[in-house]
This record gives sequence, C-alpha cells and structure tokens, in this order.
Amino acid sequence: MTERREIHFGLLDLVLSWTVEDILNEDRYRDKVEKIPKTFLSVEKYLSSFIFPLVEETREDLCNSLEEVYDAPVAEIISIEEYEARSELFYFIDICGWKSGSDIGGTKYKPRPGDIFVLSSMRIEDASDFSRRGVNYILASVAGVVEMDEEVDEEAQKRYKVKVSKSIDAKSIEASNGMDNIRFAIYLTSITTNSRIWKGIKLGTSMNSNWNIIKAVLNPNLEEAACNTCFAEEKDAWANRVPHDFGLNESQMGAISGAIAAAQCKHSYSVKLVKGPPGTGKTKTIGCLLYALINMNFRTLACAPTNVAVLQLCSRLLKMVKESRFHIDENGYSFCSLGDLVLFGNKDRMFVADDLQEIFLDFRVERLAECLAPRTGWRHMISSLISLLEDSVPEYHMFSENERSKKKIGFMAFLRDQFKAIERALGDCMRDLLIHLPRACFSKENIENISALCNLLQALGNLLHTKEVSEKELEELFSHDVLKNEDALDKTRQECVGILKKLQGTLNLFHYAEKNWLREYCLKNATLIFCTASSSSLLHYVKMEPLEVVVIDEAAQLKECESVIPLRLKGLRHAVLIGDEHQLPTMVRSEVSWEAGFGRSLFERLSFLGHHKYLLNVQYRMHPAISSFPNAKFYDNQILDGSNVKKSSYKKNYLPGRLYGAYSFINVADGREEKEDTGNSWRNMVEVYVVLKIVSSLYKSLANTGTRISVGVVSPYRAQVEAITVKMSNKYEKCTGFSVKVKSIDGFQGGEEDIIILSTVRANIKGTVGFLGSLNRTNVALTRARHCLWILGNAQTLVRSNTIWGELIHDVRKRGCFFNAGEDKGLAKAILDVKHQLNQLDDLLNPNSILLSTARWKVLFSDDFRKSFSKLKPLQTRKAVIHVLLRLADGRRPKSESVNFSDAFQLAKQCRVRELYVVWMVDIVKNDEYVQVLKVWDILPLSEIPKLARRLDNIFAMYTDEYIDLCKMKCIEGKLEVPMTWKKGKDIIWYKKVCDAESQPVPGKLDASDNMENSKVSESLLLMKFYSLSSGISKHLLTADDGKETELLFEVTDQEREIIRFPSSTFILGRSGTGKTTVLTMKLIQKEQQHHISSKGLHVTKDITFNVHSGKNEQREEVDLAKGRSLCQIFVTISPKLSSAIRSHISRLHSFISGGDFSSSGDSIDMHDVAESLSDFMDIPDSFVDIPHKHFPLVLTFQQFLMMLDGTMENSFFYKFDSVKDFFPDKRAVSKSLAFQAFIQSKEINYERFVSVYWPHFNTQVTKKLDPSTVFTQIISHIKGGAEVGGLGDGKLSREEYVMLSESKGWTLSRKERERIYDIFCDYERKKVANGEFDLSDFVTDLHRRLARDGYAGDRMDFVYIDEVQDLTMRQIALFKYVCRNFQEGFVFAGDTAQTIARGIDFRFQDIRSLFYKGFLSELRSGRKDRAKEKETSVSKIFHLNQNFRTHAGILKLAQSVVDLLYRFFPMSIDVLSPETSQIYGEAPLILDSGNDEIAIITIFGRSGSTRDNVHGFGAEQVILVRDECDKIRVFEHVGKQALVLTIVECKGLEFQDVLLYNFFGASPLKNQWRVIYEYMKEQSLLDSFSPRAFPRFDRFKHNALCSELKQLYVAITRTRQRLWICETAGEYSMPMFEFWEKSCLVKRRHLDSSLAEAMQAASSPEDWRSRGKKLFNEGNFEMATMCFDRAGDAVREKWATAAGLCARADRTISTDLEMARDLLIKAAEIYESIEKAEAAAKCFMMLKDYRSAGILYRDKCGMSRLKEAGDCFLLEKCWFLAADVYARGKFLSECLSACTKGKLFYAGLQYLKQWKENSSSDELEKLGEADKIKISFLESGALHYLELGGNYMEAANIARMKAGGKGWPLKKFQDKDVLLMKAKSLAEKASTLTQINFHTTKKLGNPIDMGNLLPNASQIKLEVESSICFLNGAMTHVNENRLQQDHDGDLSREMECMLDELQRLSNALDMRSATFKSF
Repeated sequence: MTERREIHFGLLDLVLSWTVEDILNEDRYRDKVEKIPKTFLSVEKYLSSFIFPLVEETREDLCNSLEEVYDAPVAEIISIEEYEARSELFYFIDICGWKSGSDIGGTKYKPRPGDIFVLSSMRIEDASDFSRRGVNYILASVAGVVEMDEEVDEEAQKRYKVKVSKSIDAKSIEASNGMDNIRFAIYLTSITTNSRIWKGIKLGTSMNSNWNIIKAVLNPNLEEAACNTCFAEEKDAWANRVPHDFGLNESQMGAISGAIAAAQCKHSYSVKLVKGPPGTGKTKTIGCLLYALINMNFRTLACAPTNVAVLQLCSRLLKMVKESRFHIDENGYSFCSLGDLVLFGNKDRMFVADDLQEIFLDFRVERLAECLAPRTGWRHMISSLISLLEDSVPEYHMFSENERSKKKIGFMAFLRDQFKAIERALGDCMRDLLIHLPRACFSKENIENISALCNLLQALGNLLHTKEVSEKELEELFSHDVLKNEDALDKTRQECVGILKKLQGTLNLFHYAEKNWLREYCLKNATLIFCTASSSSLLHYVKMEPLEVVVIDEAAQLKECESVIPLRLKGLRHAVLIGDEHQLPTMVRSEVSWEAGFGRSLFERLSFLGHHKYLLNVQYRMHPAISSFPNAKFYDNQILDGSNVKKSSYKKNYLPGRLYGAYSFINVADGREEKEDTGNSWRNMVEVYVVLKIVSSLYKSLANTGTRISVGVVSPYRAQVEAITVKMSNKYEKCTGFSVKVKSIDGFQGGEEDIIILSTVRANIKGTVGFLGSLNRTNVALTRARHCLWILGNAQTLVRSNTIWGELIHDVRKRGCFFNAGEDKGLAKAILDVKHQLNQLDDLLNPNSILLSTARWKVLFSDDFRKSFSKLKPLQTRKAVIHVLLRLADGRRPKSESVNFSDAFQLAKQCRVRELYVVWMVDIVKNDEYVQVLKVWDILPLSEIPKLARRLDNIFAMYTDEYIDLCKMKCIEGKLEVPMTWKKGKDIIWYKKVCDAESQPVPGKLDASDNMENSKVSESLLLMKFYSLSSGISKHLLTADDGKETELLFEVTDQEREIIRFPSSTFILGRSGTGKTTVLTMKLIQKEQQHHISSKGLHVTKDITFNVHSGKNEQREEVDLAKGRSLCQIFVTISPKLSSAIRSHISRLHSFISGGDFSSSGDSIDMHDVAESLSDFMDIPDSFVDIPHKHFPLVLTFQQFLMMLDGTMENSFFYKFDSVKDFFPDKRAVSKSLAFQAFIQSKEINYERFVSVYWPHFNTQVTKKLDPSTVFTQIISHIKGGAEVGGLGDGKLSREEYVMLSESKGWTLSRKERERIYDIFCDYERKKVANGEFDLSDFVTDLHRRLARDGYAGDRMDFVYIDEVQDLTMRQIALFKYVCRNFQEGFVFAGDTAQTIARGIDFRFQDIRSLFYKGFLSELRSGRKDRAKEKETSVSKIFHLNQNFRTHAGILKLAQSVVDLLYRFFPMSIDVLSPETSQIYGEAPLILDSGNDEIAIITIFGRSGSTRDNVHGFGAEQVILVRDECDKIRVFEHVGKQALVLTIVECKGLEFQDVLLYNFFGASPLKNQWRVIYEYMKEQSLLDSFSPRAFPRFDRFKHNALCSELKQLYVAITRTRQRLWICETAGEYSMPMFEFWEKSCLVKRRHLDSSLAEAMQAASSPEDWRSRGKKLFNEGNFEMATMCFDRAGDAVREKWATAAGLCARADRTISTDLEMARDLLIKAAEIYESIEKAEAAAKCFMMLKDYRSAGILYRDKCGMSRLKEAGDCFLLEKCWFLAADVYARGKFLSECLSACTKGKLFYAGLQYLKQWKENSSSDELEKLGEADKIKISFLESGALHYLELGGNYMEAANIARMKAGGKGWPLKKFQDKDVLLMKAKSLAEKASTLTQINFHTTKKLGNPIDMGNLLPNASQIKLEVESSICFLNGAMTHVNENRLQQDHDGDLSREMECMLDELQRLSNALDMRSATFKSF
C-alpha cells in the first residue's frame, strides 16, 4: 500500500497497520513531510500540508512509548472473544488488573477509547523484544470500556472492546499454551487528539464544513478594515454591560472593544489577535470579553489547548459572574444565569474542582436527571409539599394507624420531620434548576416565585420549630384550608401553598429525559461553552443553533492544525485568539515534524505575517527589576510596569544581603550536571542543595513573623524537579503561610509566586544547554516571580552556550546582580558539604570553583611535588592527594602524624595518603603584608622521607630564629587553624647573615657568600619553582599524563612582583638567567587579566600568582581598558625561536585566564626549521589596520613587526623592486606570500652575506686591520642606526658627523679608523644599490621617512613589550613610538648589554632610556599645553634584576669579574648593575692543566673521533665552547660524536649543565694584549712579587677589541648551570686572566688526568639527546643537532636536521658558488621530500629561484592551504596558466584574474568567473564583490584584446557584457549588424552541409584519415560557431530585455533566432562527428 493510499484511510486504521519496525523507523515519513508554508492558495492545500506531519508525529509518539515500554502499564489477558460474528476486527478482551512494567503498582491506569495497546505473546521489557524469535504481537485500539459495578475492585477483571488491524483466531489462542499465545496487553499511548485533528484536516469527514474563517487566514489581509454597515452602531456599547469595578486599563479595554466590534459584524468573517505578555492581565481580559459576549447574547465557544488552561479560564469567569449576581438589568434579570455556561470534557482527566461543578456538564446532567425525574423530581416534591401543607392531619392519622406497633409520635414531630425532608430536597432542586437550566427556561414570574418560595419555606420551617403551640392547636390549625386568623404560621402556610400551586401551573419545564438527551440539550441551549480545542470536535455532532464567536486562550500554544477543529464549527463567523508567541509552544516529539513547522500555531503564523495584534502593555505581576530583562529581550520594551509594582512596598527583602534582592544570578560554579539513573533528563545535585539551603533560610527567617509567602522552585529538567522534591520530602506542606511548589518550567506556565528560585542545572565546559536555550522556555521561567527571582546556574556554561543566557549573564553583571554562591557563607558551606558528601573532587577543574576560592590558606606546591604527582597513575590516588591539600587549605589539620618526620627544626609536617606522604610546612610570604602560607615540598613513599628531611634541614639552618618562630605560631578559630598576618612595618628577616658593626641586615635578602645551600642547581630547594594551587592548576594536576610538560604561572620574587605591578613604562636590565622574559610575560598576562576582569567581570584572581588590584594607577587603567574594545598588546623579540616559544606560552596562559586548557600538548619543544620559518608570516595579520581580536596578545619577531608596519602604509617598501610590484600588485598579499618572502630574503644583506659577498671586494688597503664585525656594527648601529640619525632626512650620518663621534668620551675607534670605515660604508652602499639589494637599516629608514610624512594609520597598541632589546639598534627601537602612544605606561624594555655580541649591534641600556626620553616622551610633552603636568612625563628608573636562578655563586662571581673589567675599561659599553646573587653554593670553576704536550681534548676523549667502549664522552647537557668556526672544526675532528662543540656566538641563548671553554685565549686576536689586565690587577692590589713588572697601559683605541672579547667571555662563562672547565693550549695568552682569577680566589687549578677526565663525562638518555637536538636545531646549529638526533636514534629528525644544514650551507655559498649551492639545495629537497616535508623542499627550490618546481610541490604535496603559495611561485616563473589554475582552485579571485590578464588568458578567466558565480556561497560572492576593481580591469583588458585581434566576437561580447552587468550592452545601435549577420549566415550554410555527413557515410570510409579530410579546419569552425552563439545570445538577451523601452528592429530579433537554431545544429553535428572520429 503506498503512502498516498494510506492517508485516505482513518488515522486509526493507518496506525494499526504499522509494525513495530515501522514505528521505530525514524525515516519512514521523512521524505513525505514537507515544510508547512506560511500562506496557502486553497483550503485543500492548507489542510493537506498537515497530514504527513501529523502522521509522523503520531509515529514518533508511539516510538517514544516503545522505547520506554519497560515502565508502561501492563495487564495479563484472561480471554479474547469475537465481538460479532460478522466483524473480524473487533474483539472483547478480559484482563486482570494493570501494573507498571517494573512490577510496582504504579499510577492507576484506566483505559479509555482511543488508547493504543500492543497485544503480545510475552511480557515486553524492551522494544528489541518484539524482534525475538517466536514473539507474536498485534496493535490494538480501545473502542469501548464495558461498564462494571462500582463496588468491584479496580484490580479485578475488566473487559474492553478493542479494534485490531487483522483477525485473531481466538479459539486457537485459548487452546495454545506456547509462545504463540497472546497473553499480555501493554498500554502505549492515546491517539484521541490526533484522531480528532485528522478528522479536522480531512475534507470528507463528518465534521461541519464551515471554511469561512479558515479561508480568511489562508493568506490574510493584514490591514484592519472596519465594516461600513456595522460601524454606525455604538462601538463601546458593550462597556455599559460590564461592571465598572473590574478595573480594566486602556490596552485591555482596546482589545475587548476591537473583539466585540468584530463580533457585532454580520457581514464578514474575522480573526482578532490579542497578545498578552506575562502579568498583563490576559485572563482577566478574556473573562471580561466573555462576560460581555454572553451578556450581549453572542453564542460563544471558549477553548484552550489544555484542560488546565480551560479550567483557569472557567474559574476566572465564574468568579466574575458570581460577583455580579446582584446586578439586575431593566427586566429584573441578573446579568447571567449559570445555566447559560457549560464546561465539558473528560472528567477523569479534567480534575474539576468543587467550585466549577456548577457548570461542568457531567455534574449538571446528573443533577438535572434527578430534578426532572417523575417520582423524585421537582414536580413530585411540589405535589408532596402541597399535600403535606393541606392534608397533613389525615396523613398523620393514617401514619399513626400504620405505626401502631411502634412508639407513637405527636403531630408536631410528624409535621416537622415530613416538612424538613421535603423542604430541603425541594429547595435544592429548585436552586439546581435555576443554576443548571438556561435562563430562557424561566420567566420573570418563575424566578420571583422560586425566590419567594425559598424564603417562605425557610420561614415556615423556622416557625414550626420556634412557635409555641400545643399539639391540639397545631392540628386544628392545619385542618382548615382557609385562613381563620392572623396567625403567622397559618399565614405563611397558606402563602407557601399558593406559590407552590402557581409554580405547578406556570413552570413549564420538560419532563424526564435520558442523560444523553440532557447533555445535548445543555449544549444546544448554552450561550457560552468551555472545552479544549480537541474536545470541541464533539460539538460538530450536536444539532444546535450555530455558534457565532470562538475565543481561544493560550492560542500560541495550540497547533494550527488543532485549531481547525473549532474553526470548522457550523455558523462560526469570528475568532479571537489570545496568547503570546514568546511563551512555550506546544510540544512536538518528532524532530522531522518540528522542522516542518508542525508545532507552529495559527497565532504565531499570523503574527509572523504582520497581522494586527492588540497588545496588553501593562504588567502587574513582576517587580521592575525582574521584568526589565524579558521586557527588553522579548517585547522590545513595549511593556509598562503597573503602578502597583512600582511602589516601594512591592520590594521585599525576605533575606538579608544584596544576593537576595529582587533579581539576582547566583553563580554555582561547583555544580555538576548528570543524567538521572533512568531516562535522559539532567540534574545537578549541588544546585539541589543550594535550593534547599535557600528555602530553609527563608523558612527560618519568616517562621515567626506572620508573613505569608509562596515560593516556587522551577527547573527545566524533570530529573532536577524530582531530586528537589525528594530531598525536600514534603517538609513545608503543613506550614501555615509558607508554601513551596516545585515544578518544571513547562508545568509552571501560567503560574506565579512571590519568590521564584530557578535552577538551570547545566554545567559543562562546552556550553551545551540543550532546550534550556529555548527563548520561549526562558521567557516563561523569568516571568513567574512577583517579588524576587533568584537564578542558580553555572555562568561559564551559560556564557559559552551562545544563547539568550549569555545575554542574561551580561545583563546581570552590568546591573550588579551577579553573585558567586561562595559570597554567602551559608551557601558556601552547603556546597562544600555536598561536594564532600558526593566525593566530587573532579570539580576542582572548574576555574570558578568555590572549593579553593573560599579556602583559608594559600597553598604553594613545589616543582618536585608536581613531578611526583604526575607519576601517580590511579586517578583516585590523585584525587585523594588533592583532597588532602584541600583540607589543609581549609584549615583542617590531621589528628595524628603517621610517621615521625625528624627535621631538627620541627617545621616540616606530613599527611598520609594511602602508601604515600605529603610533606608540607607553614611558610611566610610578603605581599601587601606578611602572611602565613602552606608550602608543599613533595609527595613521597616512606623510604624517601629521611633524604628529604636532611635536605630540608640544610635549608632550615639558614633561617633566622625569629623567622622559624613566626612560622610555628598558630591561630585557632574553632576547630580550624587559620593563617596569621603581620603588617609590613615589621621587617621579617628570613636568612642568617654575619653582621659587623657597620653592616646591617637587609630584610629578606640573602648574601651570595654566606649561608648558601650546598647542592646542585638542578636539585636546589631554594631555586625550586613553586606554584599556587588553584582550580585551573588542579585541572592540570588531575588530568596531565606522566612526563607531560607543564607551563604554569609560578610564584615570583618580591622584586619581580614589584616590576610586574609597576604602573609606568619600564626598563628591565638583568643578566642571563635572572628572569627578564618571565617578568615580561607575567606583566603582559597581568594586563590581560585586568582587562578580562573589567570587561567580563570574571573572578579569576585566585588563579594568578599576583594580585592585580595593587594600586590606584592599575584601577584607573583597568577602567580605561574596559571601554568596549580589545586590549591591544604586542610582544616583540628578534629570535623566531623565542617568539614562537613566547607565543605558545602566552597562548596557554591566556587560555588559562579565560578558563580554558593551558597545558602543553605533545612535546614541550617544537622544531622550527629555517626553511619553514617563512610560514610564520601566515599566522600574523598583514598590517596594523583592524587587527582581529583573536590575534591579541600579538607576539612577533622584529622582522614580522616591520612587515606589518610596512603593510600598514599605502605603498610597500619592496615595491622599489620591479619584480615585486609586477607579480604582487595586491599589497595585502605581500607578507603572506612565501614566494615573496623567499624573494626578499635573497635581496637582504645580513652579516653573513656582508662578510661573504661584500667584504672580499672592498679595497684591501682600507680594510687592513679592520674586523668585518666591527665595520658592520658601525654601519648598522651608528652610521645608519644610531640615535643621532633620527633627525636626519637621509637616514644616515655624514662623514663629518660620524668621524666626530671619536671625540666623544668612551668611544674606542680612532678618527683614522672611522675615516676608513666610512669609506667602506660608501663603497658598500654603491655596491648594494647596483646589486638591487638592501639591509635592514634601509627598511627601517624608509619606514621612518614614510611614517613621518604620511602618519600612522593602524590600530593603536595599548602596551608594547620588547625582549632582548640589546639586539636592536636605536633607530629600530624608535619605530615603536608610532604604534603606541601610551608612552607613560605602555612600554616595557628588557635586555642585557653584557650579551651584546650580535653582529651590527652596539649600545647601552642608558642609551635606550635616553632615546625614550628624547624621542618618545618629548612628543608627549610637546603636545601638552598644560606645563604643570610636566612631571608626569618623567622617564622611569631602570629595574635591575640581580638574583640568578640558573647557576650558582661560583659561576656568578667569575662572570662578575669579567663585568668588572668592562666597567673599568669600557664604561660606556655596558650598564652598571649590582652583582648578581645566587642562593646556591657551587664549586669554583676549574682551570685544567694538561701537564704534558698532549692536547687536553685527547686526554678527555681519546685519539679517535668515534665513541669508544670505555669512554662515554660528554652528555647532552655538556658542551665544548670554542671561539670560532675554525676552532670548532679542529676540535670536532678529535671528539667526533662524543661531545657537542659550539662557538660562543652559536651558544648564545642556550644553557648547559657543564661547559668546557676550550682555547678561548689561545685563539684570541688580542694575543699579548691580554696583559693589559695587569693594570686592573695593580689597581686592585692583586699583583705580587711573582707578577710581571712591565705591562702595557690601556689605550681605548689600541685595545678596542678587548670590549668584544670580554663580552664573548662573559657569554661563554654564563652558559653553564653547574660546572665550568677552562682549558688552554697557549698559556702565555691566558696567563693574565688566569692570574687575575686565581688572585681573586675565583677559580681552582686541577691537573687533567684520566680520573678527572672520567669524572667530567656524563651519560644521557636518547630522550635527552633528542631534546638537546631540538634546541640546537631551533638555534640553527644543524650539524650538532644532526649528531644529537643520531645519538638519540631518531632517524627522521636526523634527516630533517641534515637537510636544514644543507640549506644553511647553501644560503652561505649561493652568492659565491652557485653550482655548489644548487647541489646542496637539490640534495636537501630530496631529503625533505623523503620525510614528507614538501613545504621545506619547496623552499629549497625557491632559494634556487626554480619557482616552477616549488610551485608544483606546493600544489601537489601541500594541500589546499598552500595553493596561494603555489600560484605565487608559478607567477614568478611566468607560468600564467598554472598560476591562474591554482589560484582558481584556492578561490583567490584577484590573483587568478591578474594571472589571466598577464598571460592574456581571457577565455579561461571568463570561465573561472562563471564557475565562481555558480558554485560560490554567499560569503564567497561577497568576497567576489570586493574584488570589483580587478575584475573590471580584467574584463576591459579582455574585451580590448579580442576586438584588436578582430573577428572573435564571442569573447569580446561576453567580456564586455559581464563588465556592464548585463545592462546597457550592446550599444543602442548595432554598428556591426551587417558583419554579424553575414558571419552567422556563412556559418549556418556550413552547418547544413556538415549535418549531411552521417555515421553510415563515415563508417564506409573505413579510414579515419579520410574522415579528417572531410572536416577541414573543424576545430576552427567549432570555435567560430561557439563565438557566434555566445555573441548572439548576448545580443538576444539585450533585445528582449529592452524591447519595451527601445525601438529595436523586430526582424533582427527573429533573424537572430533562426540563426541560433542553425548554429546550434552545427555545434551538435560537430560534437557528434568528433565523437565518431574518436571511435575509430
């Protein structure tokens, strides 16, 4: 049966035909369900659009029931029998009781008609059971329930009539005892409502066919049109019929008036919409509307989607009716009789309250049946009472005769009893008749008589009981019919009899009728009928006067197809829909139907179409603080607050504190969402307990105050509602004045309470909130409260959800209504308690966790603890350790020590965690005050604790007694120990120091020579990093794998903290290892944190190692940065490796601050190939203009900074090179092009290129005795890069200016030397220009010139951080002033001029400070008019970092001796710093004496270069340092792979455990000039009698090379962390320095023998070698990196390093030996390709300028992301087609068209344009539009090109037409008309000839050559044909489009059409011939 045939059956028949597989098949109707339109062409299309969505929804409803079948009601079948012999589809089934599927007596299920059963041969527990072998089942529907005696137990046997889809052999079933037996009935669902909808949307059903209103809404007229005929009637006459005390506002009156005005019209059909937002009196408005309608005698149907909504509506109207009962109209009637109102529906499901029984149809029918019964009804009772009042005496005597045997009673008692029984029954009956019968059944006289009768009966009853009269007198009185006297009793009796007889004669009510007749009668005669929309289907089968108006409440919650049911009712003319589309829609289970719009209401559709709505615009429910957000977000601020809610008395303070104000969001960050035990609903137990705590606090606070409040607890999830209900356990049910309701949001729709507590439940890092994100559901939840709305939720989850909840969080923050749960002590305690109870320590991962934010103690843990913790494998053990730390942080202390920790000072303590022990102590830190903290040293097994104890004893021995006493002090609060604090005024001295009378101890400082820790640097406890325990760091601890590197914010020193907090621009000077980069990074992160807090309000300070709120300046700055924009920070350094590392580090820390992950992924060290370094440009912006927020903080190399600055300018510096301008016209594409970068690199002159290419060609007489390094430094740093150049227009010093520098104090070059250097400079400049090359100073000078002339147009940076600033020239540094104008606060410079050994750089830090003052701050001062602010622009001091964390005191003292020599001889070359200190004592450096002629290297490593079995050689953390490359080669020949050998320049930036400084002095160019050191020794009184008597005096010109030598020596010394050995081959040159060091007690001498050599050697693991290889690789030392990878056994990286080394060698030789370079690069490319590094291989070819090969690699091996680079390479090679093709593939429109233009590939360009337009998305098309300039240029060039060629009209026409966008082309006059027609006719004639050639003719030829002869120039003809076709198409389009506007030749158009036909035939023929030819 096809689906189309299926829909012609009833829905029930269709359902019964399904199998379980059909029901579970989610795709069964997917392709049948179509999107329901918003407008419709006909009633048929309208109704049919709902059919398949309804079927699919029914299927999904059954599917859900099957999935939960385990809990469905189930009953055992006793018997099955046929209903009738002729019917095979109806059966009686007898069952025995109903139980839930889990065998627990669940809800009492009562089957009703329309319920769907599945009859099965076994008890089904899961839907999969139906597919089990041997299981039989059939679907059935309840058709009827056999009435049973009410006294029969519900669990007893029941009988049902059911309908099935196929016949059942009942007899065989009864006889069978196997699996085939149908034994169980399982309830699935009810399809009653869907069946009614089905009938409503079917044309051929028995329902009424009134389509008038439905036609009005198919495609509604949106304009309000009043009926001219009806408008003359008084518009607001209805208002006089409504009591004025109802208090309607203007919008309510307007809505009622509009609805009634429409209802009064008899000439049209209308639908009115009334929008009633929450609290605006919607129900009251509906009540008044209905009241007016029934008072105006409009027959009205009032319905709603649900029983609850109908009952609420009834209740409201009934109350209004009863309040107005005493309002009598001019006819004496009350406004309404209850008999005119009828409520009907299913009594079992409606739960009608007692107050609504009066109008409930079932109750009414029962009462009327009793009142109208012949023997018990009103007539009988009136007759009985008349008889009693007139004939009571005879009746009494008759009664007495019959009761002789019994005790005789008197007449009075008899009369009283009889009257009482009749009077009560008659009174009730008459009142019920008045209530339940329509007003039309009673005349005015009837009503008056009934009223009088009731009064008289009451009076008579009173007289009978109160009047004092004897039995005889009473009997005498009642014996007469005529009034004998004025006795009140007798008079009342007579009046009563009279009225009874009148009623007997005038009350013409119908006689007794059956209940069904009574039901129909009540419905027929009711003026107002209440029911659900679904139940209104019953009215279609009641023959009654037509209804006129339907009023639908909650219309936005009613499916449109369901609203068809009431709208089809006979005679209906007007509909009033009242609702709010912003509240919950109806529920649709099927996702397919939902997406089709099945859940959309008529109200919503009409609203969407712009149908006029009456808006109720005053809300009377919510406090304004509550209504503000929903009013703004859902109602466009159209809702006004009523005067009642604006009164101050409406604001309630039920609990103290701002957190419990009228509106607040309480951030419960520690909650954990979890699925319920069964089902898919969510709950959050922490929020459950927070709710309980708040409710408990409310109850305690209000218990004895007499205040009555109602509390509503609302949640979107059923599981949460159940959890709260269970935990609350009816605790407040019997509390007077304090009610608590717990419901879901859906269940609370329409409800309201004084206080609403909303639990949002969801808590996850992804921001997933499910249907909580529904706008409508959110609106309902937020609008239920009257006085207070308290929202509980996880702010982070809600913000990340990208839903309305993110806006809500922003709103509460902005309004100051955001609070953390931890801010309330009670809630904090409740959360902590439940977290411990639930053992949910995982929630430490939450960055906003209360678990640590409320901790009493700050916990610091060491790096040793971190390493030990990472080795703990079981997650439960990790959690247990964190749990211990948490308890310690909370102030809880272990009751007893598990082990005796024997430190001598009794500072260390321990806590046992399973088999391990956490070792900790109380320490003191200095912040704003001194405070105790917890310091955790390690977690160890018992066996290792003594070793740690001994190490700690060494540390504690250095502490002062005062410090130890303060650490031991305790402060107890209750059972908790809390930290003590001391004001800063009290100086606490940490370490002991020997003090004399003149020396006072410095607080908190450690002298480098006293009381130092004696340990290895790597094992030092004093140098160990400590981390602050926070939720974010706990996340890493609990989740990090073993050995995974960690980059965490560690604790900084007091000095570092001071610099980090310093608010002004900062200069940081520190030697190697003093933490300069750390300070810069921390300072940058601090600014990020401040901005994050100010803009987002997140409380993240607990996760940062310093307090950002440290002063007024920072607070002011924080405000400045929060003004709605990104914080723009840049971090710049020279080294690409350092830049990459800092970028990665900052990215992780930045993510950490924002609550994300911050741990390293994979290896902690990445390899950065020089060949791949160009790709770094892909990750940075093109310029400083409109930098996206995601790029900040921006970490750049200085080269990247220059490229971005160049990109910011209008024209690029590189456009001076013709190749760049030709091939890269788009300035934005320059920096991103790898081909461009490679091209530029080939043009840039660095020191290596200067030495290899330029230096050999200078005049040797000029260069004699000049060092190329010195010359290059003078050119770059002084002539072109000095501070003095700033004011010069040409960017360089003149000869005179440069030579004059020799006169300045401190300069070491003589005047003659400067003259020669300037000559070299001039020669260099000429050669450079001739070669078309540049150096970095040229680039910098050009940028300065353009910036000064044109200004800076990019984004302003807020803060600039420059690391290793000593590697920049003054001129380069001066560029930063353009990008950042925040001179006072925005700059941080860090570096060390002692390490200025970079080629071309020479300056001091004081020079930077001077530059900053003159070049930066001077501009700031000059721009100020107020000179009083001059002080604010003063330059800040230089911070000196002098605590070294890398090495020990022995190395530092030796390094300081070198610095002292620099101070003495070259004071202007280095900044003066206080000596560096270290807390670690280490062995003094050793001078090695060989003792014989054998080279020391051979003694250590042997004579063979290969590793011997008995010699391990040096390890990966050891190095041999030599002076230059020549020494390196010689040494490497001896040691081979046994040791790393580096030059001093190569080792800069690296550090090693041990360093052997080899032959530094022997290879020094100074030779004997080192003897000048003796002069310094003499000044220091270090000479003795053995010292030389004669030595040279220092001359700054003669000894100028000493400065560079000393700096290199300093760098070499400071590369070691632990051991330094100095070994020389030429003792005479080294003797001065050795004597100086020995006399200063800085070194020791040792004889180098085999034992010492063996002690020097250390073994390393493969991983150590790999790690060292990566570091060397990143420094560009590929040869040594190759060796390391070889030692590590890492073949891939070994090849990688080999290839990179070949590239580096080629780069050095390419200018001098191209062939060698070519061989090296080709070999490197082959290696790169073998390890799948195609990009690096492509770079090799680019270095060779073989751009085609590079492009092929990029295109074929590097994927879509490198198509741009491939195109650039092809472009440089002038492979135009290849370039255009890859650009097209990569969707680079501008570049593609540019390549097509250059290559004149206009036809291809046209095809690319067409493809883009056809295949591009909207975003891509927008991008296409941005390239209009290039596109138009391309089209113009193409059109001109083809027209110049002549004859090729197709291309010219198409191109020109595309250029004009299809308008205005061709020109109005066809100048080439004749040519066009002649050409087309000629081609058409060829077509007729060629089409005569058919396949048979071709086949006869048998020779393809002959075929070719028959088609001469076929390809040319084909091209011409296509040209003409395209041209004619373009022309035809223009003619047809402009025929009405212009007078065109009609014959031309027709002639064109004919030619087009012929040409198309020709084209087809050519195609066929071509295919035929190929078939041969």
